[in-house]
Amino acid sequence: MALTDEELLVVRRVPFLASLDDATLGDVARRARRARWRKGDRIVSELESGADVFVVLRGEAEASLETRQGEREALGRFGPGSAFGEMSSLTGELRSATVVALGDVDGLILPDDVFDDLRERRPRVAVALVRTMAGRLAEAEHTIRELLEHPADDEEGPKSVRMGGARRGSIGRAWRELVVGRRKDLAFLVFAAFIATLLIVRLGVYLSFRADFAPMDVLRSAYMTGFTLLGVSSCASLLTFRPAWRRAIALAYGVSLALILNELGVTLAFDIFYKNITTPDPNVPFDVEQLYRRTEGVRAVLIALAVLVQAAYLRPFWRRAAFVIRTRARRVLARGKPR
Repeated sequence: MALTDEELLVVRRVPFLASLDDATLGDVARRARRARWRKGDRIVSELESGADVFVVLRGEAEASLETRQGEREALGRFGPGSAFGEMSSLTGELRSATVVALGDVDGLILPDDVFDDLRERRPRVAVALVRTMAGRLAEAEHTIRELLEHPADDEEGPKSVRMGGARRGSIGRAWRELVVGRRKDLAFLVFAAFIATLLIVRLGVYLSFRADFAPMDVLRSAYMTGFTLLGVSSCASLLTFRPAWRRAIALAYGVSLALILNELGVTLAFDIFYKNITTPDPNVPFDVEQLYRRTEGVRAVLIALAVLVQAAYLRPFWRRAAFVIRTRARRVLARGKPR
């Protein structure tokens, strides 16, 4: 991808790219991807995995960090000629902050392999990155010194203290950053409600058959409740835009799909409503439980597919949640070992 002369001048303002000759800089630009973000779009999220490097060509973005109290603290802004993400590329760690577009932002995305190749071919880039890291360490030491000299600036403590108190190992924080922040919470709730409802209604039907507690009525009620919820949730989704209500609608939608698909087909629904249906062989008694159990395999496949889609759709969140759980489990086991 070729850049204009004006854009090349902007890219050259990035400290670790300033020393590159025109040919190398042009080659890097051709191997990069151009991207555009609208106002409010998240370019990267805190605790997200990723090693690509971002260069701002036009517009402005803001980096922020979530504190222990759930507030957001602004860390700084990136304008044209600024870059971010290089620390994750160097260390392989998760993103340390969230970067949000303050307006329309045009930028370049340097893939991790391109950035690695650039550092290997141009040692000056690596030296510039070391200088950048050294500058950030110096700023951190200056902040720590100020905190030691002025430990009680206000009742809650300085902003840097509150930022440092943020819980990086929190699953709730990963949920807010990687699911809610990415606007994936509604899909998560639909899939979660779908899976949970299929399992619960299957257990309820099984118990009704075992206890001989009106299994036909249970199946009929589940079927009709599913259609009712589907209609209500579909209409309600057009009437409200509040996040809390939309999450409730997403849950209702997932429940309704599970209740309807629990019957899995016109044949079973027809048999539920019309009890005078007979089997092909009049000597064989009509067994609704056997009819219901014919679709066990299909329900199992639906649940498995829903779980796989959920896992793939929210892979960064599940990876982070698994990491937090493993870390906490190791700490608990370490504490329990005799010294």
